[in-house]
Amino acid sequence: MVYFNPRAAYTIAKKEFLDNIRNRWIILLTIILFILVIVFSYLAGGQTGGKGALGNMQNTVLGLLSISSMLIPLIAIILGFSTISGEAESGALYVVLSYPITRFEVLLGKLLGLGLVIVVAVLAGFGLGGIIITATVSGESWLGYLGFMGLTILLGFTILSLAICISAYCKRRITSIGGGLVIFFWGMIIGSVFMGILFGSGYNFSDLQTGKIPDWFWFEPFFSPPDLNQFAVMKAFGMQNIDMMGFKLSFPGFMSTGLLLFAHFIWFIVPLFVGYFFFKRRDI
Repeated sequence: MVYFNPRAAYTIAKKEFLDNIRNRWIILLTIILFILVIVFSYLAGGQTGGKGALGNMQNTVLGLLSISSMLIPLIAIILGFSTISGEAESGALYVVLSYPITRFEVLLGKLLGLGLVIVVAVLAGFGLGGIIITATVSGESWLGYLGFMGLTILLGFTILSLAICISAYCKRRITSIGGGLVIFFWGMIIGSVFMGILFGSGYNFSDLQTGKIPDWFWFEPFFSPPDLNQFAVMKAFGMQNIDMMGFKLSFPGFMSTGLLLFAHFIWFIVPLFVGYFFFKRRDI
């Protein structure tokens, strides 16, 4: 049984939050998130014939979704890649563990503190942008947009869990950087890998245009948290198909919102427990 002292975990979380919330890269990326919302909303407004006007939330989110699903993992990796390996290498972790605190409390405190930084970045960047859209575009509903922000925060925690797991495994900070890059690029290229397999198995563009996609292809998002996030956001806005670049593909029946959220949970919880296993066995 793992002993857990909430106050000790809170102390670690508070330290991590205060140490990282002023990180200039985090501040810069938060500003970028806000600018992206306004820019894509303006572009969405232009597509619907409103010159100089902002577009609605759904069109705005669908426009910036692919970019946000890259930036949020980047923030999480920057925060988490050296949280254990870097402090172990510098000796700071030895000092922390010399106090009456367990490794589980350290790990959980770091996750919560760094995760709160992501929460603040998302609320500041996307939240302020959403307020401006609501004040400008009449008849807007926050329901889908709140789902988008919640799922974005969930993506950040998922990648952060992966980054901390890598950091707990790696002995040095430099190898943790390499592990973070692997996490980032895996999420970016797995879709291309599935697409290559699809075309290699005899499918062509005309099949895509008619919506003929084998069921196995729809399992691709479950291998990539960023892609999983994009599909979950589309479901949050009530979308049942993808209509872009001349292709109209309907989501299969098994791809429900509940399944997508469960997959998110698995991607989050498994690396967290694996990371704790590595951290517990680590010599400091």
